[in-house]
Amino acid sequence: MQEQTSSDNRLSDWQSDKTYGQIGLVFSSVSFSLKAILIVSLLLTAIQWEAIDHPTLILWFCGVILVSAFRLHQYRRFQAASHTPEYLDYWIRQAVLGAFLSGLQWAAAGVLLFTPDSMPHQLFLTFVIAGMAAGAVTTLSAYFPAVSIFLLVAIFPLSWSFFRLDTGMGDLMAGMLLFFAVLVIQAAHRLNTIITDALTMQHEKGIAEATMRRQALFDELTNLPNRRMLFTHLEQEISRSRRHGYFGAILFLDLDNFKNVNDSLGHALGDRLLTQVAARITLRLRKEDIAARLGGDEFVLLLSEIGRRSSTALAHVQRIASEIQGLFKEPFQVNGHTLHVTASIGIVLFPLDESSPGDLLQRADVAMYQAKEEGRDRFRFFQPAMQEALDRRLRIEKGLRRALDGNQLELYYQPQVDTGGKMIGAEALVRWRDPRRGIINPGEFIGIAEDTGLIYRLGDRVLCMACEHILKLAESSPLAVSVNISPRQFHEPAFVDRVKEIIEQYGIDPHFLHLEITESTVMDDIDKTIERMESIRSLGVTFAIDDFGTGQSSLAYLKRLPIETLKIDRSFVDDIEKASNDAVLVETIILMARHMGLKIIAEGVETRKSLSFLKEKGCNNFQGYLFSRPVPFQTLIRMDRQLSPCSGSRATG
Repeated sequence: MQEQTSSDNRLSDWQSDKTYGQIGLVFSSVSFSLKAILIVSLLLTAIQWEAIDHPTLILWFCGVILVSAFRLHQYRRFQAASHTPEYLDYWIRQAVLGAFLSGLQWAAAGVLLFTPDSMPHQLFLTFVIAGMAAGAVTTLSAYFPAVSIFLLVAIFPLSWSFFRLDTGMGDLMAGMLLFFAVLVIQAAHRLNTIITDALTMQHEKGIAEATMRRQALFDELTNLPNRRMLFTHLEQEISRSRRHGYFGAILFLDLDNFKNVNDSLGHALGDRLLTQVAARITLRLRKEDIAARLGGDEFVLLLSEIGRRSSTALAHVQRIASEIQGLFKEPFQVNGHTLHVTASIGIVLFPLDESSPGDLLQRADVAMYQAKEEGRDRFRFFQPAMQEALDRRLRIEKGLRRALDGNQLELYYQPQVDTGGKMIGAEALVRWRDPRRGIINPGEFIGIAEDTGLIYRLGDRVLCMACEHILKLAESSPLAVSVNISPRQFHEPAFVDRVKEIIEQYGIDPHFLHLEITESTVMDDIDKTIERMESIRSLGVTFAIDDFGTGQSSLAYLKRLPIETLKIDRSFVDDIEKASNDAVLVETIILMARHMGLKIIAEGVETRKSLSFLKEKGCNNFQGYLFSRPVPFQTLIRMDRQLSPCSGSRATG
């Protein structure tokens, strides 16, 4: 039934295309025929000027101009229109209307410009109308109803005018005109048949060429792109990836033990299985991704724009590969057989070097065979380093989940001091105390937490621990604590309510809680960011922009933000003694902050020279190894609130 419907649809499309071709030929002749009509009409008006009263002649010629203008307007609209099946009937009516109006102007000539008393004028009028009829055969025969209407409308009124003379010669001319009408209609029909056959041949030729092109670029069984088309897209994607700085991936997929299906159930059933596999894979992919069949049971998936960092790209392609494997968990139903099929997948990222599409496919193929050798129904990366990185990432992710469920996370604090060395606050820095590896710095797991969504639980845990410590500090020596908030955590819909809930839960003075966000966090939907910051600030919490100078924030936006502090990124402070550009930038940030009434904290202060420069330029608050490295909370409680720079030109670590 579906095949019959598809066949009917294809037939309908062909009929539509053929009719559009016929109508297109009719409209394409309009420009030439209008020129001929206007020239002949001028000549006829001049010849009949002495025999017909002038108002009648002028009225008729004006009618010719109006009809010509209308047909020209039709022609231009048709040229600009989209020739879709739903508008076909409309353009058929327009073509027939144009032919009818054109015939009507010559019908009017056959009556209004007919001179009963002047045989020469009668003959010239007959010659003109007969010539227009012959011309219509060449211009309108592409669509037979149009030419038929024109000929009948144009010729019969003149025949009637001759018949009304009531003379033998008049009757003879009337009869000859009717006979001429029959002849030209027959000629038009023959020409229409020739044109229709030509259009049919052109259509069949187009289908044959399209079929050849499709066979050259697509797999006939699955309708997926074939190797040639895959290589074309892969070359383009590699170039785009290099130009725009993002990673793509190739997944080489091979069905496990597919030969057994062919051998036991036959190749016909195996082919049906392959079409179902292709359909499942295609449904999973994004529009910008490509699934291709190389032959046999080998498929290749081309994934574009999966991340700008290799770690992000690896995580993304791992998730996609896992989902592709998940597609095979449900058995395939083929001709009454329930088939349980698995797949082995080899993966390679690009562009990591100058590898060609062929090299990349070969590497992915090698990785796929490695997956088969390791037991099938799995995926493997080609480069061992990537596989090791992915395994390590998985270990960190699993370990981080255990750390969140257990009691393996703790906060270290790095003091912040003023120009006199007095401790004015401390930044909370999360550490993961792994039972086997010991202390793990956040640089190893924060990015993974962001990518996996664990950052929400991690950020919440850090905020709770920081508030608990603020409460303990208040018992002896109150101290402001700064907590870093990740972009995903900050933009989480319930974040504002959660901050309020935690403050109330621990009963702290919110003025001792400072939240640090990055420039990128601020610039992501600035209006909502400001609204959210204002809501949190109304609780008594203050904000600082962390790593200031590394982002792309606008000064116009900066003035709108409800912030109290700017923190100069350590990358500028590190080279402040050597790089004049960094020194100028730091000085500019300090001046700007002073004019805006903001507090400045310089991060990464590790040398006395850096400290002297910052003090000289007006920076009054500092954080870095020169004063103290990050310390556990119990150490922070016991620390003297008055710190002095460490001895030596650079703090030791």
